[in-house]
Amino acid sequence: MTEEDIKKIIESPTFRQEFDKYYRRKYPSFEITGGGPSAKHGRTEYALTTVPGEQMIHFYESGVAKISSNKSFELYSGDLPVVHDGKAAGDGDVAIKLNCKHGRIKIQADMSDIELNGRNITLRAVEKYDKKEKKMIGGNINIVADKKITTKSGADTEMLSSADFTIDTTKELFINGGEQVGIHCESEVIHTTSGLDEFMAPDFYRDVTTSINKVDSYNEA
Repeated sequence: MTEEDIKKIIESPTFRQEFDKYYRRKYPSFEITGGGPSAKHGRTEYALTTVPGEQMIHFYESGVAKISSNKSFELYSGDLPVVHDGKAAGDGDVAIKLNCKHGRIKIQADMSDIELNGRNITLRAVEKYDKKEKKMIGGNINIVADKKITTKSGADTEMLSSADFTIDTTKELFINGGEQVGIHCESEVIHTTSGLDEFMAPDFYRDVTTSINKVDSYNEA
């Protein structure tokens, strides 16, 4: 490009609009830029990028912020003894907090595992009132695995439900108790049925079995 070509670009309205707030300073191992365009997120506000590793701390005018490292990223907090640990689940001071007012929080490990370790771990889904929908939404915890789900406790295990509780499996369901197994129904008799009952005594089966509709719905699905 000639000097005249460069002058035309600098004096053009587009250039002035794009680079009016542009700043760049380069050092041997990193550079700092701001006010210039980016490939995906609009104009940068502050962009610290290492050279040649391209690790970064970037802030954009669009409200996007990115921190990137090539190997690992670690946050440390709570070293001072004045930070209280508490005695039970939910007690103690907050040392690290992630807060999201709108949108989702997504944690993803593409090729390895996600591990949570702590004295106690609490997962709580809180039902919220949606002003647009004008109704309560949320309050659900969904656990989905393509293969196996394993739960193990060193002492008692309790599963409590304020409404219905359903266990359904497409193959074998096995319940084993080392000492005792108890099944109790507070306000009704206990109904036990078999898939053969419908063929051996269809009328009796339909009249007596109150849960047949639920059985049919699960088996059809």
